Amino acid sequence: MDANAGIAGVKFAPSNLSFVTAGYDHVQFLSPLKQNEIVKCTSYVTGANRRAIEVFTKFEKQDKLTREITPAFIAFCSLIVTNPLNEIDFPELVAETTEEKYLVATYSERLKKRQAELQVNKSILAHLEKH
Repeated sequence: MDANAGIAGVKFAPSNLSFVTAGYDHVQFLSPLKQNEIVKCTSYVTGANRRAIEVFTKFEKQDKLTREITPAFIAFCSLIVTNPLNEIDFPELVAETTEEKYLVATYSERLKKRQAELQVNKSILAHLEKH
């Protein structure tokens, strides 16, 4: 999953930018995978801000016999660009499908939640015992 998200980030970001995975959120296991199913993983960028790139990943399963396709797993990955801010210039993000348009349009809501969660994490980290 992380490699697939990284590929989406590489395709989106200019080639001079380097990034690392900062985290995953909104991880949802929707349906178990079975032996008679084909699994497809798709990742694409759904937003970018300052030095962060958000990538949506979904796993879909297809029953070999019925050909029915069902979502199995979804998650959002945060990639952080390690270049200095003055080197970062993201291209315009153009959503094409209905799914992409929805996820790109709701990026700012997820970004606000993620920023709030980072503040909670800082508080937790301040209270962790060091062994």
